[in-house]
Amino acid sequence: MPAMHLPLAQSNNLAVSTTDISLHSIMDHHHEPLSSGHIRTLLIIIGTTAAVIVLSSTIVFLLPIWKNTTECSDYCDHNIINSSTLPSKIQQIEADFIIIGGGTAGCIVSARLAEYGFQTLLISSGSNDTQNPLMREQASYKQLLHNTPHFKHYLPLSSSPNLNNRTLDVIVWNTLGGNSINGGGAQRLTENEWNYFINATGDSSFSKEAMSKYYKRTENYITTGPFSNLNLHGNNGPIKITQVYDSVFNQIWKNVANELNESFTNDLADKIDYGFSFESSSFTNGIRSWSCDKYLSSTLNKYSNLKVLTSSTAIKFDINEQTKQVNSVLFISNDGLFNGIARKEYILSAGTFFSPHILMLSGIGDRKILQENNIPVKHELKQVGKNLMDNGMINIKYQTQNFSIGQSIPMAVINSQTHTTNNNSDTFFLLKMNSNTKDLDIFVFNALPKSTVGFLSLHNSNPLMPPKITLDYFKDSNDLNIFINAIKYVRKVMSTDTLKQYANITEILPGLQEINLATYVRNTLNAAGHFSGTCAMGQNAENSVVDKYFKVHGISNLRVVDASVFPANFATKTGPYLTVHALAEKLVHILHETYL
Repeated sequence: MPAMHLPLAQSNNLAVSTTDISLHSIMDHHHEPLSSGHIRTLLIIIGTTAAVIVLSSTIVFLLPIWKNTTECSDYCDHNIINSSTLPSKIQQIEADFIIIGGGTAGCIVSARLAEYGFQTLLISSGSNDTQNPLMREQASYKQLLHNTPHFKHYLPLSSSPNLNNRTLDVIVWNTLGGNSINGGGAQRLTENEWNYFINATGDSSFSKEAMSKYYKRTENYITTGPFSNLNLHGNNGPIKITQVYDSVFNQIWKNVANELNESFTNDLADKIDYGFSFESSSFTNGIRSWSCDKYLSSTLNKYSNLKVLTSSTAIKFDINEQTKQVNSVLFISNDGLFNGIARKEYILSAGTFFSPHILMLSGIGDRKILQENNIPVKHELKQVGKNLMDNGMINIKYQTQNFSIGQSIPMAVINSQTHTTNNNSDTFFLLKMNSNTKDLDIFVFNALPKSTVGFLSLHNSNPLMPPKITLDYFKDSNDLNIFINAIKYVRKVMSTDTLKQYANITEILPGLQEINLATYVRNTLNAAGHFSGTCAMGQNAENSVVDKYFKVHGISNLRVVDASVFPANFATKTGPYLTVHALAEKLVHILHETYL
């Protein structure tokens, strides 16, 4: 059938220029939006007449649609296509590159490829919320985190035996920018952490020095301190990152480090990348800077060759078993099914939980899991969904008088048992004041987990069900001991002469009364939200999912970029947020070198 080009529409939600990104009609035109019941009926029909679609396997959906999505608001950007405004029919969309997942990396890759002139389509289940104050304002983050379910995917978990059978809460942000919506911490990986990438890939281009240029491409870095560290950072990148300096507490924190015989550095991106320091943040003057706002939205206003389809969920890739290529990607919106064809490549950036989920639904993964869920095996990769890593986090709380850290965020990356060096830190903690109660919260993370925290599989073959997640910390008892020792170390910090002379400090949690610290940790540990590793990067298909070029092993036109590609058995010390930006920039550089 001839291509159908959408004309320019007088709507904030839909304005598509007649570029080569074309929509091919496959079914009769239908103007009314489909209800969930209509969608399920449509999918059943398609499942029994699979020849109508390009897929060879039967797809039958009998369960309600699982997703928490919000409609694109009236302030959507010019080229964002909200699927609720499109004609309700199955359509074929073509572009040079199709990016599946509008999280941190997806926004970056989409924007950069459009800048290079490629016709680019981004498919996202989330909406564009860049002007929503809940997303932008630091003061609203707690409200956003705890009281706004419609911006999130809640992932169901089974109870964790090693956490006294508690069930943890795990969420994925369902908005463009994804897990860029966070507490703000923006730290680089240390030299020793980048060595994990080098060892996994055999590629020295993942060294700390080599990766610095990709961090700089994303950073617009400022510090309020009297020292200059701008040569370490980028100052022309899209993401504004600020390190706040408090003259009084900077000296206090430095004295604490000296009293404990630990290193102090003004910037962990410098040669000394361990010890006591201050955290940089993606909040500047209380306003968040993140990939959707600073990469994607600004690019949408410049380039008509970039299109974003919101409130849409990827179903599966159609894999050609003979050529080992992706033929197309099938995705669903409120208006039915769409088939996306990339002339060059598909980039999967759906995050640590949903990237492996989509691969498995497409027949790429562990043969046993796929067969148990009646999914034809198109390409076996045993490590898909394995190696789930996270730091875990506990909270230590103090009541204070006359204690102030200003707007700064004191932090430390240390070894709780011996003098810290560049390769032995096992604990990361940071201090934050509660502005209402004046209590001091100290958040403690395991910076060197000894074991994975779980893995992903499937509940069934229904792609609108979330992945099945098995999550359990402390499979290695050393991980529990790291938290116990960390509590003792924090107590040493808070009882230093320096802090005693500075303020009155009384421990509230765990409390100085007799308490079993192991029990406290098991009863209070939460997920740190630093999940990674489920599409791990490596040199072969036996122990990894993607290679050093982010390509899925054995599939020539499919790459993955998000925190899922972090090497197996590796967890970042201070969080993956900023490094996902750097990896996305590295992938874009690879694509630029390949196609231009």
